[in-house]
Amino acid sequence: MPRATGTVAEILGKYQEHIGSFELEMGADGDFEFFIDGELFYSKRETGEFPSAATLMGAVDGAVNETPA
Repeated sequence: MPRATGTVAEILGKYQEHIGSFELEMGADGDFEFFIDGELFYSKRETGEFPSAATLMGAVDGAVNETPA
């Protein structure tokens, strides 16, 4: 759990002005789900794997910097 909460702190520290809401839903077996603005962003419950902080930061960066088509 400390690893997931540390990643949340890192993401919010960098992207807080771009994110309306951020939720970290923790499970009993070390699984978790990240939600950004109410949308599921990553689910360890589904993948069974903990992504690196760099992977999540890159994905958040891509999401907040998307330009409408």
